[in-house]
Amino acid sequence: MALIDWRRLGVGVRDRWRVLRDREDVQLGLKIARYTIFTGVVVYLIYRLTSVGWGEVFDNLPQSPWFYFFFVLRFLALPVSELAIYEIVWQTPLLRHFFVFIRKRVYNFAVMGYSGEAFLTIWARRRLSLSDKTIIVGVKDNNLLSAFTSNSATVLLIFFLAGTGGLRAGVEAFPGAGVLFAIAFMTAATLAVLVMVFRRRLIALPPGVMPVLLSVHATRQILIIGLHAAMYAAALPGAPLEAWFVFIAMQLVLSRIPFLPNQDVVYLTAALALSPIVGMPEAAVAGMLVAEAGLSQLFNAVLFAATAPLARSTASR
Repeated sequence: MALIDWRRLGVGVRDRWRVLRDREDVQLGLKIARYTIFTGVVVYLIYRLTSVGWGEVFDNLPQSPWFYFFFVLRFLALPVSELAIYEIVWQTPLLRHFFVFIRKRVYNFAVMGYSGEAFLTIWARRRLSLSDKTIIVGVKDNNLLSAFTSNSATVLLIFFLAGTGGLRAGVEAFPGAGVLFAIAFMTAATLAVLVMVFRRRLIALPPGVMPVLLSVHATRQILIIGLHAAMYAAALPGAPLEAWFVFIAMQLVLSRIPFLPNQDVVYLTAALALSPIVGMPEAAVAGMLVAEAGLSQLFNAVLFAATAPLARSTASR
């Protein structure tokens, strides 16, 4: 029996996928499917909030200033860490270009996953005195390490919740949630292992740089999870802390779905289904989640508009 050349088979599948992906009808179909799903999510979100009562929701917006303070810190954690990371990767001072990393975050969370990487690559090719290879490889390597830490965090958090019994609430939150958690867990675990095993072939960073970047990514991931939990605890201090980790696990699971449009709105819709595990009035949980999503959309819109002139000016140079 002839042995299967898995490497050649993998290359063939990848090439066929690229040809299929680049077809206009396939791109149009994927775009229609993506926004049809998003429209359905928004319609369901409006239905859920209407059933709770819009007046009650807005009456229960968080009163604690700590909620808003932790939100700002959580929002800034990603662009601040990526500024430091790309200064190391590209060996270029980037502090005066901090707006680029703010805009990158807005693209990824408000427009579509990975659109921020495309923006950063185009900006860097126009503005930085670096070769295209250095820029593209830097973005690719950082993205792989970021995905590795995010996937690892997803796996560890699901393991923790499974051990404490908290995962059951997330699995039973809405129809298909169990399948979503299972797929996210398997995908995250598989990708994390693949990056670990094939890191020498996948990542082209100089010796000693990868551990530094991993430490930055890991620190940021722990910080963001901690700030997220602290934000919720400040809004509803009587709720069990474990409940907030179920919410955060849901957010991590959804973030593993590639090319998801507007993660904040999708997460708000899914998180509303988890409100019974908090042990608080549904209007209070909804008010907190609406405040979080509203702040996210406000920050995204304001910062996107504020950085637009800077992006245009740098693009023209």
